[in-house]
Amino acid sequence: MAAGQRSPSLFNASGAARRLQASGLLSIGPSAPGPALRRGALVAIPVGIALLVELGLDTSSKGAIATGALLAGFPGLDAPARTRAGWQAAAAPAIGLMAALGVLSSQSALGAVLAMAVVGAAAGYCFAVSLRLAIGGLSVALSLLIAQGLFLAPGDALPALLLGTAGGLLQAGFSLCIWAAGDHDGEAAEKAWSSRDAWRELRANFNLGSTSFRHGLRFGAALAAGVAVYRLLDMDQHGFWIPLTTLFVMRPEEDETFHRLILRAAGTALGLIAATALAEALGGNGVAVALALTAATALAYGLLTVQYALFTAAITTYAVLLADSLGEGALHAAGQRGWATAIGIAISAAAFLLWPNPGEGRGARAAPADAV
Repeated sequence: MAAGQRSPSLFNASGAARRLQASGLLSIGPSAPGPALRRGALVAIPVGIALLVELGLDTSSKGAIATGALLAGFPGLDAPARTRAGWQAAAAPAIGLMAALGVLSSQSALGAVLAMAVVGAAAGYCFAVSLRLAIGGLSVALSLLIAQGLFLAPGDALPALLLGTAGGLLQAGFSLCIWAAGDHDGEAAEKAWSSRDAWRELRANFNLGSTSFRHGLRFGAALAAGVAVYRLLDMDQHGFWIPLTTLFVMRPEEDETFHRLILRAAGTALGLIAATALAEALGGNGVAVALALTAATALAYGLLTVQYALFTAAITTYAVLLADSLGEGALHAAGQRGWATAIGIAISAAAFLLWPNPGEGRGARAAPADAV
């Protein structure tokens, strides 16, 4: 979307918009930078608190609470404080459960692939209801993806459940505090969640003619393929960055997906450079690294709907810096992420080339029937 353009239905009162079109590489939109960055900084505070405790005090949780808070910060990010708290509270136990499932399913390559296929398909199908629900679904799937990629022992499943949930609830509690402190902006226009409406949309789109249904199947298959590839290649440390790339770039529409692939590549390169330089400059200081990670989190939240390439740079900086803080060299982590991102891009492109939407893939640009 060109600079200056806005989508009037992107963040409507019910959060019912289903499309979020990324701006061009050198343009801004659809969200205005100022409010988005301020909101991002606010939502990043719970993540920063957890990081300061876990990294500054070198706790045994090793960033698990901060990761739960990070993931819970995305659902309802566009919403007023009280509504945002509701979305975060709803996402928290799901994030914890998927973290536990990720630990357990990672014990078997087949189990990991099947779990990712099912959860990924469900997350992708959430686009049938709303963009807000889709972002929630992606956050939950991301919890599974990260937990699988850590290759923890089965006994770590319960701690993963508890710590992931705690991080999500920390995020929700902070949003409630913001609301109690008087931040009621936008509440008057906010429409309450309707389970009946959501269920109606899910039933109506449960067919191959629906772009959202096809996306769910395609998305789950692509994520599962990413897991299978890194398991086959024995990429134990950063293989999960392959399906991570797919999770962030694939959208129901082919043109938007390929657009994001280009922005993802550019943003990853920028983030790898920034993260490596920061890791060398900070020298492993726990508090300094926690502050840098908090800043990267704030930028990731704030830039998600402003400039996708810069969002990718911020989230890449977070991932590589966190890996460095856990004892892995930043240069090695950067190289692994670059390689994994390239594979993830290839899988995402192949998914649409092998199974395009009706009317897409041959130069046609028909709008999907279920898109806003």
